[in-house]
Amino acid sequence: MNSPGFTMKAASTSRIWTDDELMALDSKDGHKHEMWHGRIVTMSPAGAGHGDVIMRLAAAVATHVYEHRLGLVYDGQTGFRLSVDFCFCPDLSFVSHDRAKLILPVREKLFHGAPDLAAEVLSPSDSITKTEQKLNRLLAHGTRLAWMVDLKHKSVRIYRKAGKFELLGEGRYLTGNAVLPGFRLAIARLFDDPAFS
Repeated sequence: MNSPGFTMKAASTSRIWTDDELMALDSKDGHKHEMWHGRIVTMSPAGAGHGDVIMRLAAAVATHVYEHRLGLVYDGQTGFRLSVDFCFCPDLSFVSHDRAKLILPVREKLFHGAPDLAAEVLSPSDSITKTEQKLNRLLAHGTRLAWMVDLKHKSVRIYRKAGKFELLGEGRYLTGNAVLPGFRLAIARLFDDPAFS
């Protein structure tokens, strides 16, 4: 079940982790953590290309969201607790104002629910299967749109329902559908830096 990008820490599957305990993990060892099936997963650092693509995507989404006052955009440190056993930190997420009222009872705590939009950028060590499992679980808990960005193949998988995706290549455009009305970004713009070609 582990991929090279994930390291499973020993933890009892019967243990209940509080929000405060989960949030304290990052400050203790400096790594990003998620929770899968009640077990803590430590995320490996990613390379420069991964970070560049996340920032390109985040800049485009955030500009659109804030210009149109659609909600808030979050980076990969923000936790979304789906249940007692699952807590994920998508590389990029968007939460509409309406949804924020439902899943953010306290500003300095984890979200209790899924974002409207979740995006994951694959690093070389990430498993497509594992990342798809993560996006499918988010979709099952209320995420309305999910993107999986593949640097190696310069493409994006678009998920609107768990288990089904549309593959977009460089000649296509990433859109926000009803989740981010009016958002449009050329796929090629995510990968056009010659330093990472």
